[in-house]
Amino acid sequence: MPNTQTPYGPVDTDALHRLQDSFDTSEILRIVDLVDTIRTRVGEPAGIRDDLLQLHGMAHTVLNGAGLVSGATNPALVEQAETIVEELDDLIRMLQRAVHALRPLELLRPSDDA
Repeated sequence: MPNTQTPYGPVDTDALHRLQDSFDTSEILRIVDLVDTIRTRVGEPAGIRDDLLQLHGMAHTVLNGAGLVSGATNPALVEQAETIVEELDDLIRMLQRAVHALRPLELLRPSDDA
């Protein structure tokens, strides 16, 4: 199986021809947008990071007998945990779609015998 030299290293020639006909490179830009969305959902104030810190305080109080760290206006421990799990599951699905979209580029790996 021959390889083709590109400005970014050798690639498998057959895979290159297949992907030139089928791979939409704009999908990579959509993944960049996805990463920006994830970054916002994870790190911004009131994002998953803060939710996890709040959940830790709640769990630390309930499970370890620590002092109360947040008021009664917060959601219940179980509701907070369920909300975070759902959010993380959603992020995992988003990342799995990104991996699926990028996986075809791995086919460009050059053969060793060329």
